[in-house]
Amino acid sequence: MPEPASHSPARGGSKAGSGAGHGRPNSVGLNPMELESIFRLLDGGVDVSRRRESARMAFRKASIGVEIMQPGGGQTQINVACRNLSQTGMGFLHSSYVHIGTPVVLTLTHQNQKPVRIRATVVRCRHVLRHIHDVGVRFAQPINVRDFISMDPLSQAFTREMVDPTHLKGTLLLVAEYEIEQACVRTMLRETSMDVVVASSVAKGLECARKGVSIIVCDDAFETGTGVDFVQDARKAGLRCPIILMSADTSGAALDRFRTAEADAFLAKPLDQNLLMRAIAEFLLAAGDKAETAGPLHTTLASNSPLRAIAESFVEDLNVAAKTIETLSAAGDIAAIRRNCLRVGGSAMSLGYEPIAKLAGVLAKSLESAKTIEQCIVPLNAFAAACRSARKPPVEPAPEPVAEAGAAAAAADPHAKPDPHAKPDPHAKPDAHAKPDAHAKPDAGHVAKAA
Repeated sequence: MPEPASHSPARGGSKAGSGAGHGRPNSVGLNPMELESIFRLLDGGVDVSRRRESARMAFRKASIGVEIMQPGGGQTQINVACRNLSQTGMGFLHSSYVHIGTPVVLTLTHQNQKPVRIRATVVRCRHVLRHIHDVGVRFAQPINVRDFISMDPLSQAFTREMVDPTHLKGTLLLVAEYEIEQACVRTMLRETSMDVVVASSVAKGLECARKGVSIIVCDDAFETGTGVDFVQDARKAGLRCPIILMSADTSGAALDRFRTAEADAFLAKPLDQNLLMRAIAEFLLAAGDKAETAGPLHTTLASNSPLRAIAESFVEDLNVAAKTIETLSAAGDIAAIRRNCLRVGGSAMSLGYEPIAKLAGVLAKSLESAKTIEQCIVPLNAFAAACRSARKPPVEPAPEPVAEAGAAAAAADPHAKPDPHAKPDPHAKPDAHAKPDAHAKPDAGHVAKAA
């Protein structure tokens, strides 16, 4: 988990690394123009056929602070030139070889201008040319790339490259007037675990959105109103769930109009199925954790747990909490949101709702340094959606009483005939409560003996 950077001296006898000083911004000693030529060389050699779960976003920084942990316990502090960033790792240039498996700590600047320390491990180091090495590190915990990169909502750029459709859960509201458009989106999402709710007008879409959904995909073309109208009205109504706007009009005038709305992302039509799922995953799979989804959640407590009844009644509290969080979000009350998410998270883990507890922790951590709601909108939306998706377990029918073998057989086949070859059970005891059959004929053998 990323942690705020400390301004205290590093422990363990830290020392400056090679090329870190002498006025140079990075260990390779290259200026921005020279760095860009190296980056283009490296990017041109990327195997585009190899798809990754997390997309590498260009992150050109001439100087990023890195602490290299030495085997003896010391630390080497260097500045490196950063190349790219993803949810799971980062690439940078360094002036010497770094052994695979070496632990490092990176210091990145959050969007709120505060430094954040991120622990990672070196997983790649290859020589490029002269003294320059291309180094790749993997983070100990996934990060939210949008915390460090300002992404244009109209760019159609998303931090996930591969998405497992089954990991997409929750309720998607599709606001589109054209029935063919509705059918296309439904078909593209058929392999996901999402419930798709359709609204054919802006007014109907707002009505459905107020009932609570995980994410909204909205077309721009309507007989009455536009997609931009829907987004703006939704934000005025305090709806903070992610909204993806789609349109076939990509002219400059249209893009300028889309930019005035507060949509979280834009998709150009005709829609690409992979891009649609990447856009949805961007906002539903917070921080790269597949457990952090908005699918139906049930308590994991055993049915005989003494806390089971409390866990079931907790579902109502979670739904109220989702509405409260979204109301506070519209009001911009960061402190109150954090109090509520800590309260819910503290109980969720004990009552068998671990995904909600994890999301509460992510949101609380994000709120610590946030100055505006927008800076933590992704974990906030994920937390609210998860609370709303909590469900009580279905009521199981009471088990039927076990019938005796004979009665069960008769009930199974009332027309069954007795087996003429069946032998009586010599150990069977007569039924004291059985009544004689008035229509039964006497046994000739027994009558003769009696006579």
